[in-house]
Amino acid sequence: MSSQLENKASFQASFFGNFWKQTCFSVPPIPADIDLVGKTALVTGSNTGLGLACARHFLKLRPHLLVMAVRSVQKGEAAAAGLRTEFPRAMIEIWELDMESNRSIQAFAARCERELDRLHVAVLNAGVGKMKFERVEEGGRREKTIQVNYLGTALLALLLLPKMRSSSSTDPLGPGRLSIITSDAALGTKIDCADQTNLLDSLDRPEGFDGFTQYSRSKLLITMFCARLAEAVDPDDIIVNCCNPGPVKSTDFLSNVDSWVIKAVFGFLHAIMGRTVIDGARIYVHSALVLGQESHGSFTDWTIRAWPVTMYSVLGRHISGKLWSETVEELRFARVDELLEDMKEEGAVALGKK
Repeated sequence: MSSQLENKASFQASFFGNFWKQTCFSVPPIPADIDLVGKTALVTGSNTGLGLACARHFLKLRPHLLVMAVRSVQKGEAAAAGLRTEFPRAMIEIWELDMESNRSIQAFAARCERELDRLHVAVLNAGVGKMKFERVEEGGRREKTIQVNYLGTALLALLLLPKMRSSSSTDPLGPGRLSIITSDAALGTKIDCADQTNLLDSLDRPEGFDGFTQYSRSKLLITMFCARLAEAVDPDDIIVNCCNPGPVKSTDFLSNVDSWVIKAVFGFLHAIMGRTVIDGARIYVHSALVLGQESHGSFTDWTIRAWPVTMYSVLGRHISGKLWSETVEELRFARVDELLEDMKEEGAVALGKK
């Protein structure tokens, strides 16, 4: 587990550690005994890039149903058309999901509860990297990168838990799998926040805004959230982990960057260190399907890695706890506090029956 790998965290977060991993190791193939037969899988942000490649990998594993959650149904259907040609027997559904909108996230989760018989695997891939300060249009009007990469993703993860738990409790196919996409940008990132300051509010200010820093912080937040969420979820019911695909070529990560210097530098680094989209998405499959309960709450790719350096410090643990409390409070409108309490009580009852 990542909690036991503190001695590897600093090297992993360094440029040389990342370069070593990216250039000296290949992503292993998916074991032949891994499949999705009889299972329902969900991938968010799945009409382009890594999400689409993950959907294609999943279809090769013959799921009962693949749900592709996308912001634009029209673009999702266009992407699915190619997959349906490639996998003519596959059941693929395109569902609308706007991660900037809490209402859309709640409606999507309610649809999962209402229309899916079961939900075995969820890969929460949708994300953004805004280079300029922008707010979402609804709710608390949070900054977009924090809303999409952190708050919206945390909300969706929490709202999917009841469906995934009920699926695993009545299914012989094993525990559910919830894999949340993070980034190695989180590894060396720090967040400083005084006790009297609201952490989420401190990340929601236009003054001194830097898009790359905000992206890195958003990924640190979701990694901290994943570790805390794992403490609230029994891995016999749902295995929760974070997945880091690392640098990947041919994605739209730099599409919002105006500076040609930054584009040139990162373009060069991706050229020498980046994996193909197919390999990057295969990392998703390893995290979501191959790794077992030992990965619960961990930072993963095709194996278990150390958490970001700051998560091992006293300050980091304090911030993680503060973040969890603020997040549950921020999402109280969706009754996530009651949801977590119900999960806790049901888990205690199940434990008593073992």
